[in-house]
Amino acid sequence: MMIPSRSAKLLTIMLAIAINGCSLMPAYLRPSAPIPETYASLDADPTQSVSETGVDAPPMTWQTYFADTDVQQLIQIGLTHNRDLKTAVLRIEEAKALYGIQQADRLPTLQGTLNYDRSKTVFSADQSFRAELFRVGVGISEYEIDVFGRVKSLSQAALELYLAEQAHRQTVQTRLVTEIVTQYVNYLALHQQSTLAQQTLDERKQALARTQRRFEAGVDQALDVKAAQIQVEQVQAQHVQWQRQLAATQSTLYLLLGEQTQRTPIPVKPLSALTLADMPPGLPSSLLTRRPDIVAAEHQLKAANANIGAARAAFYPRLQLTTNGGLVNSALSRLFADNGSNYWTFSPQLTIPIFNDGRNKANLNLAQTRERIEITNYEKTIQTAFKEVMDGLNTRRLIAEQFAATERLRMLEASRLQLVNRKLAQGLVTYLDLLDAQRHVLEAQSQSLLLQQQALQNQVRLFQALGGH
Repeated sequence: MMIPSRSAKLLTIMLAIAINGCSLMPAYLRPSAPIPETYASLDADPTQSVSETGVDAPPMTWQTYFADTDVQQLIQIGLTHNRDLKTAVLRIEEAKALYGIQQADRLPTLQGTLNYDRSKTVFSADQSFRAELFRVGVGISEYEIDVFGRVKSLSQAALELYLAEQAHRQTVQTRLVTEIVTQYVNYLALHQQSTLAQQTLDERKQALARTQRRFEAGVDQALDVKAAQIQVEQVQAQHVQWQRQLAATQSTLYLLLGEQTQRTPIPVKPLSALTLADMPPGLPSSLLTRRPDIVAAEHQLKAANANIGAARAAFYPRLQLTTNGGLVNSALSRLFADNGSNYWTFSPQLTIPIFNDGRNKANLNLAQTRERIEITNYEKTIQTAFKEVMDGLNTRRLIAEQFAATERLRMLEASRLQLVNRKLAQGLVTYLDLLDAQRHVLEAQSQSLLLQQQALQNQVRLFQALGGH
């Protein structure tokens, strides 16, 4: 069976039009970022220009930013087993399948058919005609010749949504890495606070026993014993609180790691031994374009832009093609014989919108409105990212100043405690003065650990804010 040459030429021309058809999709223009060109943190010199402070920093990866081997091991476990990340990967596969379906609409679908028809025609009471007919063929059914780019625009929109899901997956990974490291920092800080409380508790119990002996010997008063007992109970309560928070943080960390059983040991070390990469000064705000949430927002904006092209194309005629050709015979055994008959059909259909102009206008307005919404979302995402970076940079300096002041206070309290101990041995101060000095030393030590924890947490957040991956 052969399609006549004239029809074949016409089909070839129409397919060429479909492939090279015009597009009514608007030209995409990236909106300007509604933020300054540099991060003017509180410690920045306002007289510096972008060229003086701008840094062409390489992309940040968690392998380089979190160089600690224990941290890297925990991150790798989380990237392998975390359920949120697995869901994000499946979302990519879902978007990829949807794009494949939409892309397939740009090409004709070739279908094979096998038909059997049996009919009876009655001419009179004693005259009738029975017929059997077998037909086999190959053809194209309702293929849209994409003259005005409607199908192409829909395919482009599906592609952009697929790329947006890829960027979203990177967002989930960055957030996961950030959460794992943050919870690990919390775990180390709470473990160190608990250890400090335990050491202090042991010292307070020893002091209580000593005070009890001095009271029995008539040296100290009952008020001193009560004060020592109060100190023991206060530290005991604080120690239990640290232990409770430590257990909760450990459970959260294991949830992030995605393990069904808590078989991975969490390494313990001092906070001072956990070092992270630092940020160079004068980072240009253009680094925000690396953030995957901004990349995803832009792809969603591009998808909305492509949908406008599809909505515009709906105002124009749609050309659909149905064609079929094959063999036909009254007997199945002779269907493929040399003397079999053949047939072909060629049915182009032109659909012109007449009374649905209001629907098409509403769909176009909807597509344009959704594009404006995506522009606003894109700009808001950039502004939020800029704020997060600014907060991180300003917090870093302020925590450093606060930590330096706390360290000076801790050293002063330690010196004061030594002085009180000497005066107590000389009988110049009471035991209550000693307990008060010890309490202030413990508070200063705990505050110092807390600021170390906050400084590390802030560095981890900066990794996410600046688009680390």
